[in-house]
Amino acid sequence: MSDGSAPHRTGSSDPTRSAFGDDAPSYHWPFGEAVTTAPARRSRPRTGGVLAGAALVALLVGSGAGFGAARLSADRGTSAPSDPVSSTDPVPAPLPPGETTSTVEVARRVLPGTVMIEVGSGNGTGTGSGFVLDRQGHVMTNNHVVAGAASGSRIRVVFSDGRQTSATLVGRSPSYDLAVIKVKADDALTPVELGDSRSARVGAPVVAVGSPLGLPGTVTQGIVSALDRPVTVNESGSADAPTAYIDGIQTDASINPGNSGGPLVDAGARVIGVNSAILTLSAGQGQSGNIGIGFAIPINQARTIGDLLIADGKATYPVVGAQLQETASGVELLSVDSGGAARKAGLRAGDRVSSVDGREVETREELVVIIRTHRPGDKVTVGYTRGTDEAEAELTLGGRVG
Repeated sequence: MSDGSAPHRTGSSDPTRSAFGDDAPSYHWPFGEAVTTAPARRSRPRTGGVLAGAALVALLVGSGAGFGAARLSADRGTSAPSDPVSSTDPVPAPLPPGETTSTVEVARRVLPGTVMIEVGSGNGTGTGSGFVLDRQGHVMTNNHVVAGAASGSRIRVVFSDGRQTSATLVGRSPSYDLAVIKVKADDALTPVELGDSRSARVGAPVVAVGSPLGLPGTVTQGIVSALDRPVTVNESGSADAPTAYIDGIQTDASINPGNSGGPLVDAGARVIGVNSAILTLSAGQGQSGNIGIGFAIPINQARTIGDLLIADGKATYPVVGAQLQETASGVELLSVDSGGAARKAGLRAGDRVSSVDGREVETREELVVIIRTHRPGDKVTVGYTRGTDEAEAELTLGGRVG
């Protein structure tokens, strides 16, 4: 999406100190390489850094094997369920009490279908997690876990019973931080059961499964802390790296480096999200590891992108055809592409977007995240202000590959 694809430019001459003081938020790589962000434009509460959860097995820092820096757009969220596929579909009822099971039983069901993924070789090996989709051997994970495989790094998958096998990269989508790899088809594979992320409710119990810090088969328990958290995740520290925009499920289930790509499951052992990032405190605030705030990509969105990757090896994402800038008064259209969705709907440079389908927008990240919950060709209603006049426009979203 041209209006959201430019990643956040970060950096600091002193990686151990934030450019805005010891208490300012910074967005940390594992093992202490810190990058900083610009100060907030509005006086809203700020949070710490977000770290994509892929672990570096060797003590080699900066190899880029399976890492992603991330940013929490703002301290926003809602208890209303998000629908990454279609806002018109009926929202399912919460999990019936009879289907709720113990954490022990959830772990028993999910662990056989959860794997550890190693990418690279020698001292540059990085680890993440994934889960089996089918007996044809398709495994879902995060793009930032297997991005190195796109340049030739090998992939190895370790199952919960200790079996190891090689895997190939089927396809990846940096724009959604999702990827599918493939192991040899086998009737002995144990696919996980995919749930419906629209059924997620704030306060509902969840379990995160994966390989934090290279420890396969790790299970942690928590709750859904919030929904619709706008989170951005970078594939690498480069200012030119692709950026994924996630309408995140927030959880306090412990997620650490290496959990990336693993399943977040409900009390019925059904996957409702793909664990992707954690929020961390900045340097000088005492704790740099997990602080009980993690984020997962809703499984409805992940399933849609996974199907595209399996079918074509690539996925599309929606665009509005405009360049965005954040101002003191909100998100402004800096320019509008000729022939793009925004231009066709009558929007102009200088218009300030206030909502999408009735959902309030205050930051650039929020706008891009909401658009990314749709698909190319979907129609969305954009509320905007032109001068002092408020109006709405219906856009038919365009699409790009990425």
